Amino acid sequence: MRSMVAQGIEGGEDPGVFREAIFNQADNLETVGSDAGDALREANLEPLRSGVLILTGMGASWHALAPAVLALRRAGRRAFAVAPPQLAHRRAGDLGDAFVVVSQSGASAETVAILEQLQGHFVVAISAAGDSPLAEAADVWLPLGALPDTQVATLSYTATLHVLGLLCDDLLPTGSGSDWGSLPELVLETLRQSDAQAEAVAARLREIRALDAVGGGASVASASETALLMREGVQIPAAGFETRQYLHGPLESAGPGLGCVVFGSGRELTLASSLHSYGASVVPVSDRPSAATAFPSAFVISAVGELAAPVLEILPIQLTAAYLAAARRVSIGTLRRVQSDTKVA
Repeated sequence: MRSMVAQGIEGGEDPGVFREAIFNQADNLETVGSDAGDALREANLEPLRSGVLILTGMGASWHALAPAVLALRRAGRRAFAVAPPQLAHRRAGDLGDAFVVVSQSGASAETVAILEQLQGHFVVAISAAGDSPLAEAADVWLPLGALPDTQVATLSYTATLHVLGLLCDDLLPTGSGSDWGSLPELVLETLRQSDAQAEAVAARLREIRALDAVGGGASVASASETALLMREGVQIPAAGFETRQYLHGPLESAGPGLGCVVFGSGRELTLASSLHSYGASVVPVSDRPSAATAFPSAFVISAVGELAAPVLEILPIQLTAAYLAAARRVSIGTLRRVQSDTKVA
């Protein structure tokens, strides 16, 4: 299977390029930490320190918002994730006092479209390009790193989590408890330790008909992103769920032929046991070493602060997606259903 990943499959993005991008995330996050940190120190963020804060984005950017929104709310801030289509009306600016708008390209049509509605309001843009329509219209621009992303997001997703985490550290009175300086090293360590396991997990998931991804707290971002990654990259029907929501009905379809990636160390491990008993192919991702004893397919990651954890959680799943695409003879990164109106020129 490793040779498939190295050699690639005809058409679309070379799986070797996808794999290289996964490992490039360590270097990218080191650059992002430095550049975004400098930008935050130079920026006037007073408009973000009180009132209602709205965060928005599409696709992987939307999923990355969840940990930041949770951390801000726990600190007593009125922070909400609102999808761009819900802000595309003339009273959108009345919903918040300041806005954080995320788009890797800075040219997602839905995010650019809302900028007119937000005129006169303080906007922070998070994107890769400083000359993008989003960055040029914003009051503050926070960079996502200069390395080019893959068609199915890798670097930009983890970079967005990192930048939003740094922003939260600036806004929260006591910070987030995440050691961002050690993150690049932990990313590389996690990838190296997970690589062989990811190949074995992909072999187990090769014949699944669909996949559910489940996580609670900040890990709901990992569940949602996993579902998108499997749909876009591996062309498997997949859905992401918050843990407690999953217990209220969606798990009823669990059984043979269903793959389940479960993120967490509490109720999620109990859920993983139940799913296994139903015949599903279960892949826990946890910072509990005991998970590896209970589940041979488990990925065990380092225990880090809640805002940094989703960065580590998604890494073994990215590797698994690369191996699984190769095993299923899918050209990862080939987007077959591209819609022409999702980006502006």
